[in-house]
Amino acid sequence: MSHLPTLIADLALILISASVITLLFKWMKQPVVLGYIVAGCLVSSQISLTPDISGTSDINSWSELGVIFLLFSLGIDFSFKKLINVGKTAAIGACVIVSSMILAGFIVGLLIGMSSSASLLLGCMISMSSTAIIVKAFDDAGLQNQPFAKNVYGILIFEDLIYDYIEITIFFNG
Repeated sequence: MSHLPTLIADLALILISASVITLLFKWMKQPVVLGYIVAGCLVSSQISLTPDISGTSDINSWSELGVIFLLFSLGIDFSFKKLINVGKTAAIGACVIVSSMILAGFIVGLLIGMSSSASLLLGCMISMSSTAIIVKAFDDAGLQNQPFAKNVYGILIFEDLIYDYIEITIFFNG
């Protein structure tokens, strides 16, 4: 129970900084997602001029909770029926995007002198997209109900499934 007051104090710090920075970025007509990143940097221990979150375990707790809420909000917005409607387009698009980005990263890695395994890792890192950030950006821009948004959401979900498959394959095969 002694851990609870620090979590509540950290929550207050996170909410206040996110609110102030969000209002500031909206006033400056900048992307709100960028404001969230700036607010996160401000409450980190890297900037000594501002108060920061108490401990590393608190940061892990809040980051896991944030990911849960983001995935929950994505799940509310997107159903299996929508995924089936855009299935073929989204599956082909995701395969083309992921494979071309991995190939491009692999080639660039080899050209700058990296080993083949490091180049493959570079390609995989470059190919990853952040579903949560794209969903939030669409929501902020009011584009979530546009016809192309359904295809984009479908591609993002298929990309996530491809990455999950790759991670499971690597985990079980060493």
